[in-house]
Amino acid sequence: MTDWISGILVNIFGNNVVLATVLISMVPIFELRGAIPIGVHELWGSVALNNWTAFGWSLLGSSLVVPIIALIFIPIINWLKKTKLFGKLATSIEQRIKNKAEGIGGAEEKFKKFSRAYWKKVLAVFVFVAIPLPLTGVWTGTCVAVFLGLDYLTTCTTVITGNVIAGLLIALILQFFPWLNNWLIWIFLGLLLVFIIIEIIKHFIKKNKTKNNTADEGK
Repeated sequence: MTDWISGILVNIFGNNVVLATVLISMVPIFELRGAIPIGVHELWGSVALNNWTAFGWSLLGSSLVVPIIALIFIPIINWLKKTKLFGKLATSIEQRIKNKAEGIGGAEEKFKKFSRAYWKKVLAVFVFVAIPLPLTGVWTGTCVAVFLGLDYLTTCTTVITGNVIAGLLIALILQFFPWLNNWLIWIFLGLLLVFIIIEIIKHFIKKNKTKNNTADEGK
């Protein structure tokens, strides 16, 4: 990890690596998969956590946000869509989550609890969260589960269980290959950067298409 990132973390948290690990695990995008490598990193010196302690605190922090997101996401999105300032942003976020939900669990459809369609969607959310990659964590997973129509308890249970698997995979990798710690952090940040670039490109492509369609209609 570069010196400037290490300096920022130490200046903010001092030697309180547990607090740093818990709070970082609660942050969207970073979550548990980013918090574990940071919690065990040598930048903390003698107070650095071991793999399993970092896993435990990261799991606690990232899991705490799940029931909150599941409870307030839809009401907040609906409220923001009614505002002038955040209306377009909220609509865009909602559409992205819906597209993600359709890609993960299939088209929106009515289903009975404990039916085959129900378990198919539960499994899809679980696998999505269990894969330890950026933007497949509890924040996105919970929102996707809500849009797929899973009930509150099932959403929380499925996402947290997937989160456990993701954390175990990261902890096991670091247990057997500790030298991969820095690489995991840089791979994570690299994938995040690629995603941001792709999203920016898609945004401009969509914007240009909209302009072109508007110009064609005006002719």
